[in-house]
Amino acid sequence: MNLICVICSELLVPSDDIFHTPCGHIFHYACLLQWLERSKTCPQCRVITTTRTIHRLYFNFSNNDSIAEDPASLQNKIDNLNFQLKLKDKNLSNLTEDNDKLKNQTAGLRHRIYEVESEVINQNSAIHAYKDQIKFYKQQCSNAENDRKENEELKKKLKFLKNVQNLIDDSSTSNVENITMQTDDVSKLRIYIGILKKELDSMREKSKELRNKCRNEQQKFMQVSKKNKFLVQECAKQKYKYS
Repeated sequence: MNLICVICSELLVPSDDIFHTPCGHIFHYACLLQWLERSKTCPQCRVITTTRTIHRLYFNFSNNDSIAEDPASLQNKIDNLNFQLKLKDKNLSNLTEDNDKLKNQTAGLRHRIYEVESEVINQNSAIHAYKDQIKFYKQQCSNAENDRKENEELKKKLKFLKNVQNLIDDSSTSNVENITMQTDDVSKLRIYIGILKKELDSMREKSKELRNKCRNEQQKFMQVSKKNKFLVQECAKQKYKYS
């Protein structure tokens, strides 16, 4: 009796690890494991089979593989083996062609990857440059905004100084009222009041000086009048004396 594993087409001998499926078919243990990794069915009848449902089988008879086979059967096996060999060679040739195509595709993909990496590097460099430009423009905008605010402050100060100059140059009631009515800032009003107070004090000092000067001039006039009167009297005496 010759028992063959239908997976590898080799004889089953008592020294091999032989396992059977739930349906009763027997195979080499290694062949059956490899088969069950791809398909969870019996290789011969397609009954559902897993590694938990297979069991070991022990031969209690000799599987004689020395029985002579007839030449036709051997020739048939040889033809089958040659056919399988041709199929293997064709499959190997196809796999070799596929491998060459894959190598060419891989080379093309590697070249494309290199180009994409170069583009990414250039894009990153451009992004960094744009970021630097944006940072520079933001700083410029911030400086321009600061300059604008400073310009506004300077305009306000200039207007204030012009009002101060107008108060100094023209302290008339109408001018003072016009300037103070246009001002809502209390601190500026205090400055205006201080300037007016100084001007008032200055005017008082000038008025005091003028009064003192006028008094002195009056005293001088009185002295000159007295002297003139005395000279007139002396002149009259001299005329009376020589007449």
